[in-house]
Amino acid sequence: MAFNLKGGYHGVAVIEVWEDKKLLIDKIIQFENHFAELQAKVVEKPYGRIFYDQDNPLSYDSNHAYIKEDFDGDWNLAINEIIDFYREMAIIPRVYTFTRSKNNVGLFLEENGFLKQIEELSFYVQKNKKLIDRARTIDIRRLHLSDEQELSHFGQELSEWGYKSLMKAIGNKDFYLFGGYEADALVCIASLYKQGDISRINDVFTKSDKRGKGYGAQLINFITEFNDKTLHTVSYLYANNPIAINMYKKAGYVEMKEMVRGCYWVE
Repeated sequence: MAFNLKGGYHGVAVIEVWEDKKLLIDKIIQFENHFAELQAKVVEKPYGRIFYDQDNPLSYDSNHAYIKEDFDGDWNLAINEIIDFYREMAIIPRVYTFTRSKNNVGLFLEENGFLKQIEELSFYVQKNKKLIDRARTIDIRRLHLSDEQELSHFGQELSEWGYKSLMKAIGNKDFYLFGGYEADALVCIASLYKQGDISRINDVFTKSDKRGKGYGAQLINFITEFNDKTLHTVSYLYANNPIAINMYKKAGYVEMKEMVRGCYWVE
């Protein structure tokens, strides 16, 4: 299932995912609804899943519940259980929804006193794999738990909760954290998490005093080639920075407007 960067898709399964847009959206929605299992503990429930990490209470992504849209049980009981679960840990009860549009779970939560925030982030999917016109000036390699000391110095520029989430994820075999080195110094990172034939790019970050040198583009090129040779997936990401969006478009990413993530919480 290879991809020729000069010629186009040769992988039939990946082509089918893109040709069937509904299938692609369903896969991404499924991916997003369960993404937190990468960095948090999980409690399985008949109505969905509860994600939590008491060591990282500031991370909403690590501490929220997911309720199935087609759950046919007692929704009030489910919500009360979620509220009690998080309040016992002194964490604000929170539910994420990830759907095509306004959804039954979100409507029910609003009716029961939950506050809401609908994220304005845009989703971009790599429809055509391209290499950005940027020469490689840094060495790039996969980072592991053994690189924690280097990451801890780098992590001073990341948020506390973001750094903790990253360190929880790095031990997962399907999570790839790549680091870019200028000389022997770690100057930029980017991650790729694979589930089936879909992968999500995240954590694209360059140290503040090293920006403007095209390191982000070099990381994206590296990931594109790694995906082509190793993973054979359709990759997607979030973006709202115009400069970053322009870079992603050069790598063949196109905007997908059909998906919305909602965050609902109760004080």
